[in-house]
Amino acid sequence: MSPLNTIHPRRTSSHPATLKPPPPLDASLSSIENSLSLTALPELGPNIFTNSRPQWQPTGARGIYGGSVIAQSLLAALQTVPPQFHPHSMHCFFLLAGNASVPIIYHVDTVREGRSFHTRAVQARQHGRSIFATTISFSLAVVAPDSDEEDGDTAPRKRVVQHSSTLPETLPKPEDCKNELDGIERMLKDERIDEEVAAAAREQFAKEPFEWRRISMVPVNTGKKPADRVMRSWVRSKSPIVDPRMQYAGLAYFSDSWFIGTVGRVNREARRDNIGMMVSLDHTIWFHLPGLKVDAEWLLVENQSTWAGEERGLVHQKIWDQQGRLVASCAQEGMVRLKDGREGDEYVPDREQSKL
Repeated sequence: MSPLNTIHPRRTSSHPATLKPPPPLDASLSSIENSLSLTALPELGPNIFTNSRPQWQPTGARGIYGGSVIAQSLLAALQTVPPQFHPHSMHCFFLLAGNASVPIIYHVDTVREGRSFHTRAVQARQHGRSIFATTISFSLAVVAPDSDEEDGDTAPRKRVVQHSSTLPETLPKPEDCKNELDGIERMLKDERIDEEVAAAAREQFAKEPFEWRRISMVPVNTGKKPADRVMRSWVRSKSPIVDPRMQYAGLAYFSDSWFIGTVGRVNREARRDNIGMMVSLDHTIWFHLPGLKVDAEWLLVENQSTWAGEERGLVHQKIWDQQGRLVASCAQEGMVRLKDGREGDEYVPDREQSKL
C-alpha cells in the first residue's frame, strides 16, 4: 500500500468530520445508502475514498460504530472490481479507536485479479494512522444445476457440492416480536428511564437504518451451558435499497451490532456490572449467496459464543432468509475484561456500537 501517512489531503469542508462538504440527502436512496456514501479522492491517487458524511459515535461509546467502517471499506473495494464479482469473504481487524470528528481515508489495494477470484486489501486511516484493515475476496457467481437463472454475471452452470445449516424450527414471526421502540416505552412505563432519556432514544431509533426485533432467549436456552446458548433476532432495512452493492454493505453494517455483547448475554460473569472493558478485536464475514437482499424480507440472525477465556470472547453468527437459506456467516473475537481496579477499565455500551 502507498504510504498514506505522507499524504495530506486538502480539506474543503467546514465540517471537521468530512474532507469535503457533505452532499444533500438523496430522497431516492435508503437511509443506509445516504449514511454510508463515499467520495472518491482522485487528487490523492486511484482507489482512494473518504466518508461523504460524518460517522456515527453512539452515546457513551469510546469510538465510532465499527459496522460503518466495515461497510464503507467493503463499498470502497466494490468500486474497484467488475460488477459480476461478488464478495464472498471479508477478514477485518480493528486497530485503533476511530474519532468521529476526523475524516476517514479508505485506500484500496489490488492484491490479485484472477478469472474466478479478485482480492482487495483496504486500510482505513485517520491522521495517517491505520484504524482498521481488511482483506476482501470476490468471486464470480456459480450457477448450480437446480437454479432457474444463468446470465453474464455468473460462471457456466456446473455441478457443485451443496449443504448448509438449517433455519431453526418453531421461531416466532417477526411481527410477533418486540422492536427497540417497544422496549423504550416499556422502560419508560416501568420508570427505569425518564421522558428525556426516552425522547432521545426515540430520536435515535428513528435514525436507525435497520429495524431489529428480538426473540426471547429464555425458551431455547433453559438448562443450557453458556457455550450452547444462542441469541436470536429478526432484522431488515427500514427502506428499500437501490444499489445492489449496498445490500452487501448493509449486511456488513448490521453484522457488527449486538455481536461481542453476546458473551455477556450467555454468561453471567460478563454482565454489565462486572465488565471493565469490552471491545471487538477482529471480525469476519462469509457471504454465501450472490444477489443478497437485506431489504426484501426479514433475516434471522443467530449469535452463539462458543468460547471465552484469556480476557477474550469468541462469537459465531449465522444469518438466514425466511426461505431457510443460510445467506451469511460471521465470527468476531473481542476483549472481555472484568473489573479489577486497573486504570482504563471501561464498559462499552450494550449495543456494541463502539468497535473502533
